[in-house]
Amino acid sequence: MLSNPDASRSAAPADAGKMPLGARRLVLIGGLCIPVGLVAGPYLFGLQLVAVAGVVAVAIALSYRRGQSWFSRWSWLTTAAGALWVTATVVYWLSIVAAVDGSSSPSSLPTVLFYLGMAALTVMVFGTIAGWTSRLLSDRRSVAAAQ
Repeated sequence: MLSNPDASRSAAPADAGKMPLGARRLVLIGGLCIPVGLVAGPYLFGLQLVAVAGVVAVAIALSYRRGQSWFSRWSWLTTAAGALWVTATVVYWLSIVAAVDGSSSPSSLPTVLFYLGMAALTVMVFGTIAGWTSRLLSDRRSVAAAQ
């Protein structure tokens, strides 16, 4: 029997490797929104936006950090880019529907919105990857400092 039962434990707490509860809930909600949007999308085109919002929610959740506040600066960047992507997608969809209905003439607005949405998606992906990389480097530093 060990004289000090805590000697065999690592320096990091048991929850250090787990995703925070808020991020897990966001993954769950986003993960449910994606198939709902994909399944309902062919019947009601607007519901495809639920899938887009689900992708944004999962991306925000994956950019978390460990510590007191799981919402990092990368999460804020991902949130802003995701909101821009959803907004550009909604306005793009509305402008296409208006042009098809004949209530407005085709313009260059859908093209601009498409590229704006693609740029926002790219920034959102960058924020998610940067958050993951930041968390990985932080974990490596904390393991190296514990040894």
